[in-house]
Amino acid sequence: MYCLLCQHLNFSIICKKCLNNLWHIESKRELSNGFKVFSSFALSELKTLIYSKNNIIGSRIISRLGIFGVKRFFDYHQELLNLQKDSIAVVCVRNRIIGAYSHSAILAHCFKKYGFKVFYNALITQNDIRFTTLTKTQREETSREFHFKIHKHFSMIIIVDDIITTGETLLEASNIIAKNNHTPLFAWTLCDSRY
Repeated sequence: MYCLLCQHLNFSIICKKCLNNLWHIESKRELSNGFKVFSSFALSELKTLIYSKNNIIGSRIISRLGIFGVKRFFDYHQELLNLQKDSIAVVCVRNRIIGAYSHSAILAHCFKKYGFKVFYNALITQNDIRFTTLTKTQREETSREFHFKIHKHFSMIIIVDDIITTGETLLEASNIIAKNNHTPLFAWTLCDSRY
């Protein structure tokens, strides 16, 4: 196999040298309800890779970037590894209609290595709208109609998504989690579209 970026022979779809050469950021946004969203990469840096997510090797690309991004996130925020993990659930933002796989589910899976319990079908949009096709104003005005269900034992929730653009999806998700008597701790996304 060859590295997708440098074309050198490698066992991974993106070699370690190329991963280390990507522009890694420590982005932190605070949404209007005070909810914090962390991101590990600039969308401008990963645009070509991210938009290949719908082709046949897309799941492998997302997985490789996710493993690297989550590791870097916990390298910077080691204190989060000391949280009481038996009461924390990691949930991914999932569209009701997905393709062959869920990008956010692959990214959420990367948290398992750090001892977190991951739930893939706990936070699902109930409409069929593709938010990537909407303008910023349309995104802000359109509800995702989330359905959220998780065992009450998991009192705290970490939300995972692939990209933060306007923040409206994560804002609505954190609000529905709080409305269901759980505490949304923070969100992690692979990319921040501001950069």
